[in-house]
Amino acid sequence: MERVLSEYLKRYEESDDGIRFLGGAEFAYGDLPGIPDGIAGDKALRNLTKTDYFKGPLPESKIVEANFSVDELNDIILYAAWDLWDQLSLRASEGSSGLIPRQEYEALAFANSFYRWPEFFMDLTSRIGLDGAVKLGQAGRVPGSKVNMLHSWNMGSSIATLGRALLLIMDQIKRDDYLQEFNAWLKFGQALMWGFRGDGYIWASQNRYVTRALDDPWPEQLRTSMKDLEGSDLADFKALMAGAELLSFYMHMDNRLGMEDQGPWISERGDPMIVRSIFPREDIYPWSMFAENLPYSMIFVFELDNEKIHLEELRVISIGTLMTRPRNYLEGMAKGSIWVRDEWDSEPRQVPIDEAMTLYNDAIIEASFNLQEWMVKSPRRMLIEAGSYTYYVGMIYPFLREAGLYDEYCERFDFWEFDQRASNIYYELQRNQFARVVVPQKLFSATIESFAPIPEGSGLWRSKYFQT
Repeated sequence: MERVLSEYLKRYEESDDGIRFLGGAEFAYGDLPGIPDGIAGDKALRNLTKTDYFKGPLPESKIVEANFSVDELNDIILYAAWDLWDQLSLRASEGSSGLIPRQEYEALAFANSFYRWPEFFMDLTSRIGLDGAVKLGQAGRVPGSKVNMLHSWNMGSSIATLGRALLLIMDQIKRDDYLQEFNAWLKFGQALMWGFRGDGYIWASQNRYVTRALDDPWPEQLRTSMKDLEGSDLADFKALMAGAELLSFYMHMDNRLGMEDQGPWISERGDPMIVRSIFPREDIYPWSMFAENLPYSMIFVFELDNEKIHLEELRVISIGTLMTRPRNYLEGMAKGSIWVRDEWDSEPRQVPIDEAMTLYNDAIIEASFNLQEWMVKSPRRMLIEAGSYTYYVGMIYPFLREAGLYDEYCERFDFWEFDQRASNIYYELQRNQFARVVVPQKLFSATIESFAPIPEGSGLWRSKYFQT
């Protein structure tokens, strides 16, 4: 079949700068010129960063080097700040639930992760090495796995820089504090990202927002599993996917850790295939009991008729979310199939659409209702702690589980405990609407004040464990 050179396919040509999803908005960082969103923004950053780390695909030999230099760390801080702005600006309406105090639990989790995760990453590095981190990332290249781009991105980019930024704006640390921990954290986390992606890059934005991280034969097997979506099949597919998405948000306390998109895989005709993994259940959370009769993950595979929706650009951003222009890609759904993983380590299996509707739709609705009722009846403090666990525990847990270390970390490191310094910060967050007002203004704006560079000449040995 002859491929139609649709508008969105031009985005994958080297000379193309993409379209602007954010209009004329630009990311401001100190004295640097304004940086746009999208492909053009990534191109600008390749020229603005000092080191070779962002100039092109990286070999494994670079990934397994023991440490970053100060210049490399500052390049990562800059790129991570832009990357956060580039993604969160497209999702500005998220995190505004009146039911769950998300800003509060996010800030608490950022602080706790900053103080606690480095010890875990140092221990993991001493056990399996950075080459082992690469292999750990590669273990997730199967549908319906939480060892995925979203969780890897949180390991190697967002939480390290956000945790540091939060403590900087709260005057809890200085710009050259805890560099040994920060370095070890980013080295291990970015090895996970590099291993998972398999294209030599760290962020999806470095490769024109493409994440095709499924090992053979999965892409072709999923493609041939799809059927034309018409009539009741189309209605059932959309309804079941929407219900599973809503439940995954409830299960993960109103955040996106329960869903990840990959793609696009482009057909001979030029239509993109997306693989969407949704996680209705996560058994380590006590409230997962409401979904005990559902699969661990549900995989919705769908192909878009790009001509029908006049697709101009498609981005699968690092946070594992499909973004398109025009926005409503659901109108272009042409083919689809549904797969499930009954448990986190079971093989994905296909379930016919009508059978999946019969098996899971009512159970999803019931679980969502019961979870919402539980949230309504829960004290605010309980919801903040539960939400912070979905970040602090939930982000790193899939990797510990895959490595067979979760139980040991619970016993040896008191894995579920809060660092006392993070607990103290919790009370600061409650004063004068700090979490609701100051955090969004100073933290998620990703300015040079919050995502501050490390001073030149700083000692990479500076550590919270060995202060001088």
